Amino acid sequence: MTWFLLASLAAAAAAPAPGYSSTYTALNLDRCRVLSQAAEGEGDWINWRCPGLSGVPLLVHGDDGRFDVDAGVDNAQWEALGGLHRLGPQVEWRLRRGRPIAIIFRYIQSGPDQPPGTRLAVETIGRRGRPGCLISMIDGAVPNANAVARERADRRAEGFRCGVDTPERGAE
Repeated sequence: MTWFLLASLAAAAAAPAPGYSSTYTALNLDRCRVLSQAAEGEGDWINWRCPGLSGVPLLVHGDDGRFDVDAGVDNAQWEALGGLHRLGPQVEWRLRRGRPIAIIFRYIQSGPDQPPGTRLAVETIGRRGRPGCLISMIDGAVPNANAVARERADRRAEGFRCGVDTPERGAE
């Protein structure tokens, strides 16, 4: 019975929701514009503005081998993995009727204090007066992790209230 339930959930997560689609953009920090960075002796932090989609930029914050990504506007919150990591090479944009509603990107764990692995982060798109935020984190080793991330983006992104609603951490 448990196997049947898990198989049904995986199939439901893989089925695209009506009106939703994906497109992808590269996330290459060498092609991003540096907005600010630490002066000598101030640490090892840097902030980039990267090309996004449909006029929605990606804002990447790096600090001592850790990264945070925001879409649209900076949300002034550090929402990233603990431990050292790097970012995957692309961002999946979830669209509803052609309009970006969420991003999905990959954290690649790289610290000696943690096992190798990845996590998928799902974040809402921010705009002036309403910054986006993390709505879900999924273990990259979970079967159909990308489908789970898409389902969560489609189900939660438009109605998610940053600072009020709790990000989903399941499927880990």
